[in-house]
Amino acid sequence: MRGIAKAFGAFAAALALVVLALPARAAGPQLTATRAYCIMDAASGLVLAQQNMDEELHPASITKVMTLGLACEKAQGDWSGSYPVTHEDVYSLAGTDSSHIALLEGEQVPLEDLLYATMMASANDAANVLAEYIGEGTIQDGVDAMNAKAVQLGLQHTHFSNPHGISDEEHYTSCYDMARILRWALDQPGFEQLFTNNEMYIMQPTNHQPVTRYFSQQDSMRVGSSMFYEPTILGSKIGYTDIARQTYICLAEKDGLRLICVVMRSDSRADRYADVRTLLEYAFSTWTGYTAIDPAQNAAQISVRGGGGPLGQLTLNAPGIRLPLAAGLDAGNVTLSVDLPEEYILGEELEAWAVYTVQGNAYQETASVRVPLQPEGLDALLAGSRGAAHPAAEDVAPAGHLALVLGTAAAGMLAMGAAVFLWGRKSIRTDRAKPVE
Repeated sequence: MRGIAKAFGAFAAALALVVLALPARAAGPQLTATRAYCIMDAASGLVLAQQNMDEELHPASITKVMTLGLACEKAQGDWSGSYPVTHEDVYSLAGTDSSHIALLEGEQVPLEDLLYATMMASANDAANVLAEYIGEGTIQDGVDAMNAKAVQLGLQHTHFSNPHGISDEEHYTSCYDMARILRWALDQPGFEQLFTNNEMYIMQPTNHQPVTRYFSQQDSMRVGSSMFYEPTILGSKIGYTDIARQTYICLAEKDGLRLICVVMRSDSRADRYADVRTLLEYAFSTWTGYTAIDPAQNAAQISVRGGGGPLGQLTLNAPGIRLPLAAGLDAGNVTLSVDLPEEYILGEELEAWAVYTVQGNAYQETASVRVPLQPEGLDALLAGSRGAAHPAAEDVAPAGHLALVLGTAAAGMLAMGAAVFLWGRKSIRTDRAKPVE
């Protein structure tokens, strides 16, 4: 009996550990026909609800959000140039049965046409040309730029192997990472205009193609006559491959609240649209506005170093933020912490952050957002250190301004005397070298 009791005790302890390890019930709807989703506040980047949002999955054509974002970042609003279609742009897609606009090798295509073809027609050949534009070289150079941006954004579950989304083992991302990519892209010049355009786009004939091309909206949730129409959606990108299944990313707005919604690996097109509608209806009924979180003065202190020595302490203030909070939560459920280095080296970028964490409940994720801490008193700190000698220079520093002047004058007199002396010596040597007449 003692052995049985001991075994039962061990089993109970193990069961308790398993129960403790189980995650709390996630906020938001639990979807069955869609593997993963993320709902994010576009203004702050706060995650409001999610399911498997960090799982690495094949994105299909929502990949193009990164491609388009980088192209808009590079162009800085100037879409006037034209770019050549290379052999690789066209023939690297052979056998893939992928979407395209029949670009021809040697065709010169305006950048604006490439952008709208990639966005609206989901053209993989146009995405290839954009990758060459982004990377200023080959398609692979553009893909390298995409991965470099993913690293810069701090994405933990993303790696690209192409600019269009054809499935590949080394081509993956997550719902959370895709939401962050779209949030970044929306800040690039012209991207939101491109992403939210709902009118037909006309591409004029080119040097190799006499036919006019027409691009229309492919997302049924943005077509007013469709049974799937959802009026809150401002812009979107759809995707599909046999491996990725159905994917979707959108920007939606209602009553001033702007949300990013990403779904990945939906079983069917109808499931994708139904689940996106479910998520948006849930979100806009749960979050109806923003709660102001007050600024915090003197949130942190950081040591400043410059000129090889310490300069003093710098005060950092938390700027405050507006966050969407579900019913039952208020500003008291938001905690503030800081993330900063041990010291700040003058002249470098100050990487100091205020971290606002919503302590959620069954209706809202426990999630954090980071905003830069604001330095206070840096000018005064610099003014206080101006004119101070570094300790290493004290042994060689002049006694004062007069000593410096006198020292300079004395040095000049010595130099002049030395020159006269050397000239005299040279004259003596020259005289002695003359032959006797």
